[in-house]
Amino acid sequence: MADKLTVLPNLVPYLLLGMFVAQVAAVYLLVRFGKRPPVPMARVANDGEETAKSSPEQVNTEWVLDALAGGVIVANQQGIITYMNTSAEKLTLWQRDKVLGEHVSSVLKLEDLQGNALGEKAFETNIFHPNYPLQFGQVKLYPRVGEERFVELNTTCILDNCKAIVFIFRDVTADRKVINRLYRQASRDALTDLMNRTSFEQYVEQLAHDTSALTRSHVLASVDLDNFKIINDTCGHLAGDELLKQVAQIFRRSVRISDKVARIGGDEFAVFLEGCGLEKGRSIMESILTELRNFRFSWEGKVFSIGASVGLIEFMPSSNLQIKQLFSDADKACYTAKALGRNQVFVHEEEKREQMSNQRVHDWSKLLKDALREDRFILFAQPVMPLHSERNQSFRQYEILLRLPFRQALLNPGSFLPVADRLDLMTSIDRWIIRKSLEMLAGCRSDNAHGSPCMETRLMINLSGQSVQDARLFPYVEQQIKQFGIDPGMICFEISESVAISNFVHAKRVMNALHSLGCHLVLDDFGSGFSSLSYLRELPLSYLKIDGNFVHNLVSSPVDAAMVKAVHEVGQVMNLLTIAELVEDGETLVRLRQIGVDFAQGYYCGRPIPLVQLRERIHSEQALNAKAA
Repeated sequence: MADKLTVLPNLVPYLLLGMFVAQVAAVYLLVRFGKRPPVPMARVANDGEETAKSSPEQVNTEWVLDALAGGVIVANQQGIITYMNTSAEKLTLWQRDKVLGEHVSSVLKLEDLQGNALGEKAFETNIFHPNYPLQFGQVKLYPRVGEERFVELNTTCILDNCKAIVFIFRDVTADRKVINRLYRQASRDALTDLMNRTSFEQYVEQLAHDTSALTRSHVLASVDLDNFKIINDTCGHLAGDELLKQVAQIFRRSVRISDKVARIGGDEFAVFLEGCGLEKGRSIMESILTELRNFRFSWEGKVFSIGASVGLIEFMPSSNLQIKQLFSDADKACYTAKALGRNQVFVHEEEKREQMSNQRVHDWSKLLKDALREDRFILFAQPVMPLHSERNQSFRQYEILLRLPFRQALLNPGSFLPVADRLDLMTSIDRWIIRKSLEMLAGCRSDNAHGSPCMETRLMINLSGQSVQDARLFPYVEQQIKQFGIDPGMICFEISESVAISNFVHAKRVMNALHSLGCHLVLDDFGSGFSSLSYLRELPLSYLKIDGNFVHNLVSSPVDAAMVKAVHEVGQVMNLLTIAELVEDGETLVRLRQIGVDFAQGYYCGRPIPLVQLRERIHSEQALNAKAA
């Protein structure tokens, strides 16, 4: 008994459908064979008689049929149409006096949602199963002209021995559009029209637990935009929103058709690379990074460059895979990419992750503090080369670069300075660099105690955002200059444009104070947030350093060439010298000279050398000059 009862719920839809079809059939029979004897409604093949007028009862009953069922077409056992109501005319755009006597498959052109023809199949199924009404759900209906419609299709046999087959179809196109719109609103990010976090996680979870594809790996990428906060803070939320829309377009055109992209929140995105190996996934995400590096965002005359940090994780489907852990590991890989200098891809690997996680939490703090206390950092100097001999000055210029010895290697600042920034160690590191740089200049002066002529050396020292906001920085610089007896004109402090804009009040205060002391000032990476000239007028600058992203593509990109030229022209208007960084080939150097840029810096102009070696080189030159004198 229990087994029989469990079957009943499954039969309920069919029972309801049968009742509905029975009602429609009854109305149809009333229309066709009402109070009056049967009268043909249209000319039928081999009939030869004109249609008689319908009775009022038939007209009223047909109206009921239209309202109750929607479109109704009846065909005989040979598939010849014997009846079509008004709703069917409107849906198919066929006139019933033209189709009566035609085969149903030539009028009722149906497809399932996968594109398979359905009209003939529905007819034949009813012939072979005359006792069961059939429910096909939503299918496509192609009218005589115009676009496809979506209808709910039901079919059934009527009369004895299935002498007639009824096709009942109700238009659900408008309902489908509403449902799709509601689903889209629930599953898409309103700003970018990418998938939102919820729908993306559900999609990834579905494929991650699909054990039918155990040999098929997938890649999940966590992406965090770099420099987005600067644009949002300086230009407002409208600019930030527009940037996110344009970045979403870059993602769309860079991934494969099968891949999914989502905006997780704020400036965070995620990419799911379906059926993709790790190396292919890395290649796809590297191409996206290249697109982002070359992208320039323009807003009200300001032009910004951006980048991104990307974390990757490859995984195989598994029924017990923890989705939260999967996303967490991708986020940690993205965090590591940021810690290693941003604008790069980092791949999560289980064994290395534990090691690096512990190192980040504990070792980095100890490592950096020990380096400060024990003078383990190493300073390098990279030459800033003049491009025009007629403007040659009586001093040489070098930018001071920081390196950290670690496990028999020298780490670039991008590997540890982001960590130092989060640990609030940047002010201490900047002070260490200032002290060691002034100590080197003082040593050069003492080496030349015999008074032989030599070129002076100007050192360019970068200041972090933390130092710019430090009210005690200026007293420290002033005290160090007095202690070492250094000419302040031989010191030049660099502050990036992004730091200056986002901390303008503090930047202006400290730059005015350093200028009053006699130091020179550089606005670094100028062009990444290319703004109006109003704020430049308020800063006591000597140099503009052109953002290296523009210089790197100077020869190949007309847009970047125009940006370099524009920055140089800004410098001329403001009576500032211009420096181009990241110069890596002779062709770029020639082009910079043609534009008129004053100085160049990069591997082609001179590789960084340890500050100790620079002092030795200067000492040797001084000795030679002394002998020549």
